[in-house]
Amino acid sequence: MKLLLTKTIRAVFLMLLTVCTIGLNAQSDPTGESAVTRTFAITNATVIQAPGKELKGATVVIKNGLIEAVGTNVTVPKNAQVIDGKDMFVYAAFIDGLANTGAKRPENMPRPNNLFSPDPPNDYAGITPEHSLLDQLDIESNTIGSMRKEGFAISHSVPFGRMLPGAGSIILLGDKKHADDLILSKDVSMFTQFAGAPGAYPGNVLGIMAKYRNLYRNAENNKKHYDSYAQNPSGIERPERDRVTEAFFPVVTKQQPVMFDVSGVLEVQRAMRLQKELGFKLMVGNVKQAWDLGQMFKDNGTGVFLSLDLPDAPKEAKGKEKDEMTDETKRLEARKMDFYKKYAGQAGSLATMGVKFGFSSLDVTSSKVKANLLTMIENGLSENDALAALTTNAAGILGIDKIAGTVEAGKIANVIVSNAPFFTKDSQIKFMFVDGDKYDFEIKEKTAAGNGNRSATAGNDPIVGSWTYTFETPQGETTGKMIIGKDGTQYTGKLTSNDGGPDNDMQEVSFVNGTLSFSFSIDAGGQSVELVVTGTVTGKQYDAEVSVSAFNFSTPLTATKDDGQ
Repeated sequence: MKLLLTKTIRAVFLMLLTVCTIGLNAQSDPTGESAVTRTFAITNATVIQAPGKELKGATVVIKNGLIEAVGTNVTVPKNAQVIDGKDMFVYAAFIDGLANTGAKRPENMPRPNNLFSPDPPNDYAGITPEHSLLDQLDIESNTIGSMRKEGFAISHSVPFGRMLPGAGSIILLGDKKHADDLILSKDVSMFTQFAGAPGAYPGNVLGIMAKYRNLYRNAENNKKHYDSYAQNPSGIERPERDRVTEAFFPVVTKQQPVMFDVSGVLEVQRAMRLQKELGFKLMVGNVKQAWDLGQMFKDNGTGVFLSLDLPDAPKEAKGKEKDEMTDETKRLEARKMDFYKKYAGQAGSLATMGVKFGFSSLDVTSSKVKANLLTMIENGLSENDALAALTTNAAGILGIDKIAGTVEAGKIANVIVSNAPFFTKDSQIKFMFVDGDKYDFEIKEKTAAGNGNRSATAGNDPIVGSWTYTFETPQGETTGKMIIGKDGTQYTGKLTSNDGGPDNDMQEVSFVNGTLSFSFSIDAGGQSVELVVTGTVTGKQYDAEVSVSAFNFSTPLTATKDDGQ
């Protein structure tokens, strides 16, 4: 596998960004079965119009991209494509509060000669607020389909970059021919990160905060100059045009909020300190450590999007291993578990306090979204609060609650149809509607021997054996073998490459409820880079995603079990 031969981190980065997309299970059906209608009727379904508001035996009519009617006494239009919703559940499709969904990461600019000057080039320093998600939006990005498959129809997506990458936009996660067709609302936020420029100013958090203050104050002063000149230019020096300064104008006038990517407690507090000092409207996203910040969020009125990423639960020692643990080791393990419980339970705690938050997928692969939501529910988040975070809360924070977030007449036809209540473990999405376009997903049948995970013995274990994997790289198609074995109750495995690359051990191999996941590491210029593979096994077919957290990127991988295995 060519990934295993990568010599530098940059090579890994460039290769992954241009990996060709392998087809997802979902098949787009943007016009329905009839070439002359975009009208659909989902009949006799359980419709959850909003958190806590349920209709049984109801019909939802979708026409020309909008929800036309919802109720138990609705007339089905004659030209409608009828979907029998018996035993199905209808929800408003989900809204992602902060993500890079649809964005294509640009190449890093060359290291400039004047790097050590007080003011290095803005592009290298990552100060490009005049840029926009639209500059990076790629309609062929596999992230759009991946998130749609998980129930998301709208994303507040932001560009890649450093301190000030550019403006975020709200996009629809549909299949379209032109990027403009995905835009629901463009340039709705100024995206900001505590991400400095390597070897240049501002290169650390304190430098970034100082630079931000300077840019904001300059914009305030320049805005007054611009306004005075516009009202009466006579006798006033003409203002110099500056794109960075002008990008701050809607922030200064509070027409555009600032969205900070802040995962830790200190980052959240620093962003809120800047907001209090300068006065701009603030949203924070990708928040991972918020358990002590609930009252601060309430007092400040900050829009909050919690990260959908969760750490792995600590493995609990059992049997002989537990008996041999020292008291100090036991205390350490208890502290690890306490931290995990606090982390997994923070969404429930904030909801109990009355904090209205949404969710952000910025640092999580799409295949882990539902499992992490269920973990939060197991740790105190109610299903209604989880649904609110995914729909009504997110819509309200982003200012799109008049057109999205509930299943109501007049709103955009962004709808999930699942074969069971969504927050049950085995529920699956059968249909997605995005902007009135229908996407049909295959419902995977669970095996009788255990919800997709057959006997635990290696002799008839569905994943033990040799698999041929395939994906595309810029150098062409790459193939190799996944060789999976079992030692007692533990899975083992190796990845081989048909291009002569070295074998790699598969780490943390897990197969639960039809989901196969594992990780492996590659050497990239002396630095170890971890890749995580997660996907679904259906018979002899494996459909998965390879994610690289170091680059916040994922790409599809498929594998087929070899004959006779």
